[in-house]
Amino acid sequence: MTREEARRECEALVAGLDIPEPFNLESLCQHLGAQRERPIVLMPTAMAFGNLCGLWLATARADYVFYEENTSRLHQKHIVCHEIGHLLRQHSASRTLGSDVARALTAAVEFGEVQRVLGRDTYNDNQEFEAELIATLIIRRVSRQQAVDAPAAVNPSAQSAVARIAHSLSRGGKP
Repeated sequence: MTREEARRECEALVAGLDIPEPFNLESLCQHLGAQRERPIVLMPTAMAFGNLCGLWLATARADYVFYEENTSRLHQKHIVCHEIGHLLRQHSASRTLGSDVARALTAAVEFGEVQRVLGRDTYNDNQEFEAELIATLIIRRVSRQQAVDAPAAVNPSAQSAVARIAHSLSRGGKP
């Protein structure tokens, strides 16, 4: 598949998502989990595993999205949406985990139940492109909606000046 074909498929996928409003990561995961009939569990974690900042782990019962807890909320949103991109595109990955990662995760998930794990160092370039694109498209869509829904910030002195000008113009400029 070409990058342009992948772009079109990812754009169609995100356009078809029913993204809850108001948006937050928890409601998005709850909503997608209900649609897929598989819970998506968010796992904020100090990701002390090399360059890893996000990880999708699938078990027989649920999908777990691990993300760096020691970063900005915007970065966390991007990481989670990136991992959701992998999940929605059903990207494949190895079940092999490094010993550090396996030890850290077994506290949250029974290791024997792991069916699929995908971290930022285990997928190919096409999967990375798609997941990054999906994350960007989701965040862009949410940001646009929030901008439309946000009340305009009004500077009181500007509002007063506009009111005086409107009043003057409505009387033909006469005092």
